[in-house]
Amino acid sequence: MNIQSILASMFSLKGSDRNTPPVQRLSAREAHDKLAAGEITLIDVRTPQEWHQTGTAPGAQRITLQDKDFLKQVMQAAGGFDAPVAFICRSGQRSGQAAAQARAVGFTQVYNVVGGMEGPGGWLSERLPVSFS
Repeated sequence: MNIQSILASMFSLKGSDRNTPPVQRLSAREAHDKLAAGEITLIDVRTPQEWHQTGTAPGAQRITLQDKDFLKQVMQAAGGFDAPVAFICRSGQRSGQAAAQARAVGFTQVYNVVGGMEGPGGWLSERLPVSFS
């Protein structure tokens, strides 16, 4: 039994559909606009220390990638497999891992925010709003 099957059965989630598009890329500005329009759930996968240092996108859900129940928390935040969900981290690496995990367990509309919060073209370099609460 592979990890996808284990996670799907563990959370009573549907398995991956091979016809579903792969993880898509969003610029920080696109993520901001989609979040503001209520078109995505944005998950910030960084650590609490990182959230404290730079703030987070207003409205982003804070779910650390290292949490043992990470995917369960993502499911609760997104509300279902077909809900669009985007992941952001410091530079785009961890969020890429998170997006791949979500895609592997059956999420169908998965995005990775290129540049993350601090990378080139990222949230802060685009001067997008942040929240420290």
